[in-house]
Amino acid sequence: MKYNKQLLAAALCALSSLAMAGGFDGPSVQAGIALTAAQTELRNFSPDGKVSDSSVIGSLALGYSKAYGQLNLAGGLFALLGSPKSGSLNSFDASPTGTGGLWSDEFKLKQVWGLSIEPGYNLSESTLVYAKLSYVQATGQNRYDYSRAPVPEGAGSAEAKHSGFGIGAGVKFKLSSKLYGVVEFQQVSFDSKRYYGDVPETYKPSLLSGSVGLGYQF
Repeated sequence: MKYNKQLLAAALCALSSLAMAGGFDGPSVQAGIALTAAQTELRNFSPDGKVSDSSVIGSLALGYSKAYGQLNLAGGLFALLGSPKSGSLNSFDASPTGTGGLWSDEFKLKQVWGLSIEPGYNLSESTLVYAKLSYVQATGQNRYDYSRAPVPEGAGSAEAKHSGFGIGAGVKFKLSSKLYGVVEFQQVSFDSKRYYGDVPETYKPSLLSGSVGLGYQF
């Protein structure tokens, strides 16, 4: 009899946990602010190496979530509302003769968007933790100004499409029946591209972002 009572209590506890799950089920939209640390790795460049920069931009995401007990599976579309800077190279000549010239290269990522799968775990009906696996697209840009370099080459820019994969994690927490907060981190590594057809330089960007935002559950 005692064993049956313990078994019944365990079953009720399990059913209670299952009933608590699913607080984030359905479609949602969320917006936030992201702090990015982006980097460009330069190969066959003068000099080779890595340059980086940080930016504060907006973020937007559309998603759909479904609980399976305390396990959860979500997916969706996200975009960064801005162009994260990804480093620069500069040479300024302060000599009276100006023989060293002035040149600059500035790098950024534009039109960053991606598709994500987010397996998660419902800690309660109001708190969800999740991992984020993403396929991401972006346009890398190099803006240059060599108009006052020792060998003047003018100024201009070049772009190339990059694709990459991201991995991250986050937590969502209910603020009301429809409104929730979200905190998320993600690291994206992109492929390497040549921006100019007549030179051997390649550019390989990466992006680390941390965001906070608000979401609405439909």
